[in-house]
Amino acid sequence: MNILVVTNMWPTPEEPSFGCFVAEQVEDVRGLGLHVDVISFDGRRHRRNYVRAARAVRDAVRRHPVSVVHAHYGLTGAVAVTQRSVPVITTFHGSDTGYVPWQARVSRLVAARTTPLFVSRAGAEALGYPGAAVLPAPVDVDRFVPIDRAEARGLLGWNPDAQYAMFPGARTNRRKRPDLFDAAVAEARRSVPHLETAALEGLSRDQVVLALNAADVTVMVSDWEGSPVTVRESLACMTPVVSVEVGDVREVIAGLPTCALAGRDASELGAAIAKAVTQPREPNLRERAAETSRPRIAEQLVALYEQVECAT
Repeated sequence: MNILVVTNMWPTPEEPSFGCFVAEQVEDVRGLGLHVDVISFDGRRHRRNYVRAARAVRDAVRRHPVSVVHAHYGLTGAVAVTQRSVPVITTFHGSDTGYVPWQARVSRLVAARTTPLFVSRAGAEALGYPGAAVLPAPVDVDRFVPIDRAEARGLLGWNPDAQYAMFPGARTNRRKRPDLFDAAVAEARRSVPHLETAALEGLSRDQVVLALNAADVTVMVSDWEGSPVTVRESLACMTPVVSVEVGDVREVIAGLPTCALAGRDASELGAAIAKAVTQPREPNLRERAAETSRPRIAEQLVALYEQVECAT
């Protein structure tokens, strides 16, 4: 089986974490014996790159045998359907299902012309496909492993005597709500005066592993998410998560006693953070992350590829 992956998210030396879950998924599918070609482009720099990518997709399916085209993100799905000879699967990653209204309109058109695949049930329902397949971004549980917290802090140069709340993203991304995060931490400091903060930006993948181990809690307060893989990476490191209701986080942390779901209120979040930083590391967090490990997700994705190919 020959798969053509088309994505506007792909790691670069400048942004090693951007689309890393797509690159890892490609690697995993290749490991299961499928041939996978990749067309990646940066649609943020210039919208003309979408036109160029569409041309590259049409050339690829004309020149080489392709069983299935797998597009990542709704706008990329629109690129993939400019050819009609090969079936297309489109993974909708979250913000393309409603956060930006015009993108959601494009996504609905794409979903009607492809096999839609969502990273969360909430995304599927938002776009009007409650029965569609759902596959969250995979977690690399072989890379994201528990490390002694003091050791991780020493390697990062963090204060060994403080507690740390982790902001899971770049502070420049306002959708991640750094303002709410800071307000919640300020509330938590009422009972945890030595609480400090860190953010997952400008780090290599190995540094992210260290940072999630060095932190006492990961705090997710985004306005919009699909299935935030950082939440499950944190769990894989046995670091608890405090989150607002966003994406699929409710299902991911359900029943984990050291984690908490809170409202979009600084006081409520602050209380949850203050409690979380006192909790011991629990193996059941890692067990939850392993439910969506890279091998498990890859096997389910290949099964979907086979199903779509057989249906044509």
